[in-house]
Amino acid sequence: MGGTHSVNLNGETINIKIPAGIESGKKLRVRGKGESYRGQRGDLIIEINVDKSIEYERDGLNLTKTIDVPLKKMMFGGKVAVSTLYKEINVKIPKNSKNGQKLRVKGYGVLDKGDLYLKLNVVLPKVENLDKDLAKLMEEKLPEGV
Repeated sequence: MGGTHSVNLNGETINIKIPAGIESGKKLRVRGKGESYRGQRGDLIIEINVDKSIEYERDGLNLTKTIDVPLKKMMFGGKVAVSTLYKEINVKIPKNSKNGQKLRVKGYGVLDKGDLYLKLNVVLPKVENLDKDLAKLMEEKLPEGV
């Protein structure tokens, strides 16, 4: 998202503007804030190390996020609310979706340029929370190995 980061160098606090979307390994130059040599200060070169996110995996401008989806919506389709970097959106889950399947949301990656890939994670209901007749029917009728 970018912003300002403060760095303390030899007792001097230097505010550095971090551009949105910068990747690890990129370098920023801060003019006139480096070491002095023959009465002139050189430039300070800072190498960026972007922390890993617990919510997103990054691949260039694209992001991947795992989202939990109830079994019913995975089987029969429906919409789920998803928080993105920019706002909350409603995403259509197709009927017969599979666990681990990825859905692409165009333009919701880094800097609104990349894409957001949503990795679906099925959330199974607890058997004890199901209607007793439904649970019995499922136990009898669900195919093995599915």
